[in-house]
Amino acid sequence: NGRLVEYDLYVNDTILPAISKRVKALAVNGGLPAPTLYFTEGDTALIRVHNQLENEETSVHWHGVLLPNEQDGVPYLTTAPIKPGTTHTYRFPVIQTGTYWYHSHTSLQEQIGTYGSIVIYPRDYKPVNEKVILLSDWIHQKPEQVLRTLKRASDWYGIRKDAVQSWSEALLKGYLADRFKTEWNRMPAMDVSDVYYDKFLLNGQTESEYTDVKPGETIRLRIINGAATSYFWLQFAGGRMRIVAADGLDVVPFEVDRLMIAIAETYDMEITLPDDGMAYELRATSIDIVGYSSLFIGNGMKMKAPDLPKLDYFAMMRQMNSMGHGNMDMSEKDANETEPGQMKGMDHGAMKEEEKEPDHEHKMNMDHGELNQDTTLTNKVKKNHESMSSGNEDKPPGEGEIIFDYNMLRSPEPTVLDMSRPMKEVPLTLTGNMIRYVWSFNNIPLSGSDKIMIRKGENVRFILTNTTMMRHPLHLHGHFFRFVNKQGDYSPLKHTFDIQPMETVVIEFYASEEKDWFFHCHILYHMMAGMARVVSYENSPPNEQVTEEDKKMLFHDDRMWWQWGVTKIATNGIYGDARFSNNYSLAGLDYRLNYKGNYELQPDYQRFLDIRQFFSVYVGADFRNTFVPAEGETVEKRQVAVAGIRYLLPLFIESELRTDHKGRLRFQLSREDIPLTRRLRLALSANTDKEYNIDFDYFLRRFLSIHTSYDSDYKYGVGLTILW
Repeated sequence: NGRLVEYDLYVNDTILPAISKRVKALAVNGGLPAPTLYFTEGDTALIRVHNQLENEETSVHWHGVLLPNEQDGVPYLTTAPIKPGTTHTYRFPVIQTGTYWYHSHTSLQEQIGTYGSIVIYPRDYKPVNEKVILLSDWIHQKPEQVLRTLKRASDWYGIRKDAVQSWSEALLKGYLADRFKTEWNRMPAMDVSDVYYDKFLLNGQTESEYTDVKPGETIRLRIINGAATSYFWLQFAGGRMRIVAADGLDVVPFEVDRLMIAIAETYDMEITLPDDGMAYELRATSIDIVGYSSLFIGNGMKMKAPDLPKLDYFAMMRQMNSMGHGNMDMSEKDANETEPGQMKGMDHGAMKEEEKEPDHEHKMNMDHGELNQDTTLTNKVKKNHESMSSGNEDKPPGEGEIIFDYNMLRSPEPTVLDMSRPMKEVPLTLTGNMIRYVWSFNNIPLSGSDKIMIRKGENVRFILTNTTMMRHPLHLHGHFFRFVNKQGDYSPLKHTFDIQPMETVVIEFYASEEKDWFFHCHILYHMMAGMARVVSYENSPPNEQVTEEDKKMLFHDDRMWWQWGVTKIATNGIYGDARFSNNYSLAGLDYRLNYKGNYELQPDYQRFLDIRQFFSVYVGADFRNTFVPAEGETVEKRQVAVAGIRYLLPLFIESELRTDHKGRLRFQLSREDIPLTRRLRLALSANTDKEYNIDFDYFLRRFLSIHTSYDSDYKYGVGLTILW
């Protein structure tokens, strides 16, 4: 009985001088940010997406919107991809209210501009002064290059953020033992965000103004985090922020001085402009405190929000070491023994929010009147959740500040499940390998996993334990779920939640849908590297837009091969390596040659065998020709097949034992990229053939460094290193 509301969205390439530098953005209807789509509950949405890209598919996912499965917009899973030069029409009933957003679910397009906001008003909505705020991050680098940089374990982004944690700095600051312990446990340097960004944007700008606000007026801000990898701290210089909704749904209002918004979350807040005639800043600061974007509200002299203190990575590293976890991830056994609501040894404050999907058959009662009392959680789980600290004990400095945590979120209505239904429990361990940048659940990336099978009509409980040292914002498509926090029966409903390192979270929902839905980390590069699953309803009718054969394309992303290499041009020769890698294997070529005609070539193929990818086997060859030109006498000419094993020892020392087809053994130890200072790197290698190398590189750019070395065969050399 509602209106038919039509929109046309055009996805195309654009150059945005104020934002991009050397990198083309993808635009929706002309630029960043894309237009806000407005609906009223009860409307029917009809949205035509026109793909004007020349050579790329695209897609649009309606994040947090409850709709029929085939309208969800995940290409090759729920919805057909939109081919270049074609138009796809989405049509679905609008059955909810709140603040949501949309974005591409194709490859890495979300990073460079294919996103926008959605506002759905209730039928009886009375207009108020409000503003939609869409946060995002921007880097002057193609997103494919970003992922390749992460895959090759380069710490260039750490250099840019001053987050390297070098050995010299550890010595000067009194953290030498902590640095040693971290590397002994084969833990990468501490960080809170994978990528260094050049700009942080608020509605497509680093700074903007909202002048249509009178002194003393209260306005509503609808805030969406549409960033690819950036969490943001939100602050308002004019006073506290009153939170009234989370992920589109109302919560019991409360006030905070500072709020961390995870990637893909939305929050509605009310702020009151002081009556002194000034303009006050709403600031969104990246979690790594590298930069921020600003919105000044009101007219007059600008009053800025306070700067947040720079992160102390060494102190964070010491805290991480105190947790007593030897490696970056626990075993699945250890993770499953962690009780829901507890963190393994480290108090990060708030319990991650657990959420429930409402009872709907594409019809949703947003008053939640149908939800019955939930007695599903055991007394132990309830006790663990309710005994969590508020999170403000560990807050950043700030006299009397109220820092947001998930325990503050309280639903206006009970959200407990009807326990007369059967309950299915799904334990999931968040796992990762920062060295090779592989992300997964239960140590298996999406491409190697089975579907999570559930049945319509049952209750489903996910028990999630994060065994990595990174935060992860997780999103379940097509569902709201309850997050059992300190509020117990009034735990909030959400579609996206953040889970902190070494934390266990429980989410629950009533399974009322059908077909296949995506569940994934919303850090874009984590999802692309494998941290995702398909939640599938048993005995569902077939999808009319994609076939089971089509769905195999979904596994393509984390199966991709990535290539990179190093070339050193020096006075004593040219040498380097080339790598071709995916989640399980690495093909490589090491080469050295000098200007006298000597050369060495060592190609090999390496397969990782254990969960942590410390142990591998390889096969390859060794070709070399070394002679003394003055005499013309060949000293050594080698053409042999080789096979061996490699194991990553503490301190990131790679050990290698190999044999050639003639039965000759060789043992080697090597270590690359030892951070002596922020930009200076040391590499060492030695083997039982009495060959050794000492190598220094000083980084000038992401792809260029000054190089000097001493090699047992090639002697002293100085030159340039080019990373490609």
